[in-house]
Amino acid sequence: MGKVTIETGLGRVTGIEEKGIRMFRGIPYAVTERFELPQPYPVWDEFDATGRETDCFQYRAYHDESVGRYWFYHSEFRYDQNIPDWDFAESPMTLNIITRVEAKKDPVLVFIHGGSFENGNVGEHPYGTCTEYAKYGIAYVSLGYRLNVFGLYKSGNYGLHDMVFGLKWIKEHIADFGGDPERITIMGQSAGAMAVMDLMYTQQLKGIVKGAVMMSGAGTVPDFAGPYTPEESEEKFWSKVRERAGAETEEEFKAMPDQTIFDAWYDTALECGSVRTQQPGIDGTIIPKLPSRIMKENTYLDVPIIVGVTSQDFMPYLIYEIAMKLAKLHVKRGQSPVWGYMFDKTPPGDRFKAYHAADLWYVFGNFHKSWRPFGEDDCKLKDEMVHYIANFVKLGDPNADGLPYWPSISRKNRRFRLFDGQKGGMIGPMRCRMKEWRSFLFEKGPM
Repeated sequence: MGKVTIETGLGRVTGIEEKGIRMFRGIPYAVTERFELPQPYPVWDEFDATGRETDCFQYRAYHDESVGRYWFYHSEFRYDQNIPDWDFAESPMTLNIITRVEAKKDPVLVFIHGGSFENGNVGEHPYGTCTEYAKYGIAYVSLGYRLNVFGLYKSGNYGLHDMVFGLKWIKEHIADFGGDPERITIMGQSAGAMAVMDLMYTQQLKGIVKGAVMMSGAGTVPDFAGPYTPEESEEKFWSKVRERAGAETEEEFKAMPDQTIFDAWYDTALECGSVRTQQPGIDGTIIPKLPSRIMKENTYLDVPIIVGVTSQDFMPYLIYEIAMKLAKLHVKRGQSPVWGYMFDKTPPGDRFKAYHAADLWYVFGNFHKSWRPFGEDDCKLKDEMVHYIANFVKLGDPNADGLPYWPSISRKNRRFRLFDGQKGGMIGPMRCRMKEWRSFLFEKGPM
């Protein structure tokens, strides 16, 4: 392992080089003030990208997440890390960029992490330092953004604005790292997949994003179940947050300590139980109107898509149906192809089966960062899934290099590819629904 310094349009950047792979961690793409839009990060003489990322203030910045509602994903993704190891801030707009040493105009895969729009970070164990795609000649980027109250306050959708700003930064600067700015695919899981869907409602990424992968979060949530509430109802919630924080005015609230603001939002959200308080809403820019209306008007971003679900997913009955609905809509309108998959592999190590986010380990391959005793069958499935995604990033189609043929959704085909580490093959809607409903009724995952 050694250090490597490259020249970029923003100044020199120093990263780590090992075994033909270069890794740059925590590169800032923007800076901001509280509840403001992102602004360009100042040009530097030399930036040290050999350390770790800056992440947004979240629950674990102030409280013990190893107990309570976050315990499972703490043990799954962050089991060996302590709070002093993290760097939290309100300008968490940082990137990890991982490429092969000889990268030159390599297609780009940008991953947006999940975490209910409440938590999560750029460097999480399953994906944060993924080198699998560099081996396929792909520049891999993990993108950070603002979360919880800092990213959602009053429908500001600051986290989504961060993502748009970050993708434009990647478009402008990724060539300095060996990436091709004309071939950018975005990918997200859970809230990250929902964010990718939200980004497709805006025209700001037209010509920038050429493909999308959405894991456990593709499709438009029905209006009655979505986070889109009347403005007066929304302001009532934020008034309660400010009141709980002890602020009489918005200006006073904005100037309060970060933990005071976070705790007031968190406690009020638990008390109200409103979906709207935990997800982006209509802001007139990123999400200009009700998503259902955008889809009906056919004004969203039309690119090739992969949608994925797990058999023990979060709200599996809904996750599968809205993903399939999106695929069928593309078919009906003659739009870009959509491929679907169901992940049904039980990771080794505990009682949970194909839980929500289990496929992250297999899509990114960071087995060495997990406490789970992954075996040969896991490695084989990982190689297959990574290979399909790599083909999609390169070609806009997962089929190539002798892999079993994966047909897109069509009038004649409603089947998803089954990733189960066994026989695999294709799985039809009836079997998908049986697996999802069984999971919902009898084998609920950790969420």
